[in-house]
Amino acid sequence: MEKVDKPIVNARKINKMRFISGIIICSLVILVTFVSLTLNLANYYSEDGSGNGVSTLKMFTTISNIIAAFAASMCLPFQIDGLRKDRYRLPSWIVIVMYVGAVGVFLTFFVAMTLISMYQGFVKTMFLKSNLYMHTISPILITSLFVLVVSDTKIKFSYSFISVIPVVLYMILYFIMVFVLKVWKDHYYTDAFIPWPVSLLLIVSISFGICQLLRVLHNLTNKYVTRNIVRYYKLSDDFNFPKVSDAIAYLAKIESKYYHEGDDVYIPVDIIALLSSRYGADNVVPLDILYDIYLENYLLNIGLSSRHEA
Repeated sequence: MEKVDKPIVNARKINKMRFISGIIICSLVILVTFVSLTLNLANYYSEDGSGNGVSTLKMFTTISNIIAAFAASMCLPFQIDGLRKDRYRLPSWIVIVMYVGAVGVFLTFFVAMTLISMYQGFVKTMFLKSNLYMHTISPILITSLFVLVVSDTKIKFSYSFISVIPVVLYMILYFIMVFVLKVWKDHYYTDAFIPWPVSLLLIVSISFGICQLLRVLHNLTNKYVTRNIVRYYKLSDDFNFPKVSDAIAYLAKIESKYYHEGDDVYIPVDIIALLSSRYGADNVVPLDILYDIYLENYLLNIGLSSRHEA
């Protein structure tokens, strides 16, 4: 057994904290996006009519915030279900959508704080009216959610190209509408300080850099959480029993506390494998038998005598 050289972090407490944080942040992202978009569409913030009303929909800031809010709305039910069942199972495709949204809003945060602030002023760009929500609050929320909370899926390098697709598509559209058809004004000031081809290429390059930054930070959190979950089940005194079957029975007892009428019975094969490894039972007791022990004890704890009655 591995020598314990530092305190064991309770994996269940980590997950509970992530569920609660996820519920709060997802709800705030949805609320902030809905309120700011609604008020903009209603022209509430209008001073001269530009950049407000329906025209706000052509802004990448708006588009990226909508993507982020969509990802948060997809993630929220799983956060609630995770808190209810003490189990976290978030589909990887939702994490990828959130990755796309996080990259988009972080890009708007970066461009607003640098390029646009040089022209409009930092305070106006980052803190006045709807800019406070879409340029500052939402990017901070969704980036924190993706990097620190929704960290069960390790992001591969290849996914970086998916997350930058909206930026590339928007840059193509922006080029056509601003410099070819000339029906949009250059609201991102891509031709104000340096030639627009350089600006557009620079924005795409910065976007890819943001992709890598968020991917690395997300994966670091994933590594931290995974390492502590493994250490918890392999070293914690909570599962220190004479036999592996006793540890599996105790795990089933804990899990059964979160059962609700109508729920499917879920066998945590990953945790059972960790406990099997802890007791050196992987070469003694087949995993299939450990699954049966878990299921039998789980059903007994929820008032069913056999899996045939489940």
